[in-house]
Amino acid sequence: MKEIWQIIIAISIMLGIARAQIENQFGRFENRAKEKTVIELAPKKLEIIPPVLEQVIDPNEYVVGPGDIFGVNIDAMENMYYNITVGPTGDLLIPGVGSENISGLILIKGIDILKHRINETFQNARIDISLINIRTFKVQIIGAVNNPGFAKISALTRLDEAIDVIEGLHRYADEKKILIKRTGENNIIVSLANYINTGSLNDNPILKEGDIVSVPYIEENKQQIYDTFKKMPVIVTGFVMEPGAINFFPGYSLQDYIGLAGGVSEIGNYSKAYLIRSGKKQAADLESIVLPGDQIFVPESTLNILFGKNSLLQTVTAFTSLVLTYLAIQSK
Repeated sequence: MKEIWQIIIAISIMLGIARAQIENQFGRFENRAKEKTVIELAPKKLEIIPPVLEQVIDPNEYVVGPGDIFGVNIDAMENMYYNITVGPTGDLLIPGVGSENISGLILIKGIDILKHRINETFQNARIDISLINIRTFKVQIIGAVNNPGFAKISALTRLDEAIDVIEGLHRYADEKKILIKRTGENNIIVSLANYINTGSLNDNPILKEGDIVSVPYIEENKQQIYDTFKKMPVIVTGFVMEPGAINFFPGYSLQDYIGLAGGVSEIGNYSKAYLIRSGKKQAADLESIVLPGDQIFVPESTLNILFGKNSLLQTVTAFTSLVLTYLAIQSK
């Protein structure tokens, strides 16, 4: 009889371990998604070599600035060719000739000035100058965007492309009233919604150096926005499809983050999800606004605990079967 009871206890322990392994699969902090979900904090790099253009650059409209690269060919007693970048102060330094400030000039005028300067040193030389690559710079984008800050763009980047660099508009962004503050010029208000609907390039302008883009929030959602520079992610664990760390988005609710984590698994209890803030469980519903560093836990459904795989009912049934088997053996 002692051996039978030892077998019963061993089987019970095995069933308990099996259930613990199932629970560990969902809802433990060490068991997260292999990759961070949704949006990565690392900024995208906008490659411009070779440049991707909408159309041929018009030398009567393009404005030269620091970072533009020129090819300079001087055919005098011997042929000389240089790739030269416009410096941070706007000067183009030509070997054997000197420097000339061409920043802020339209392309055709800048090339004329450079040719005249080279002719002073190399008289009667054939001179060819061409813009061979366009510059990059940073513009500041603030407000209702997913990763506000500075976006690295090229001299021909439009507003929609710049917003893509910082991971797009916030869900509550008012895309019809985007303000562009422009140095030395009047501020302009554009509508990306109108650009999408009509294709109006006036609502999707090419950005300039020094521009500040401000995207407002929709007025009715503005009160629930918690803007912060904190980079602490929101941790979603429990019985969800992709548990792990998700970047913080101002104004997103508990159910939004559960959705970003792939949704509730088949055995999770969506309605019983709760928040842990500063180490304490918070009374919250699915519409509660989440803050940086919050933890969201989705528990297992009661139905699965009672009737699912390795459930309490299965454990009791197995234990009862062993007891009945033992009693049957003893009665013989």
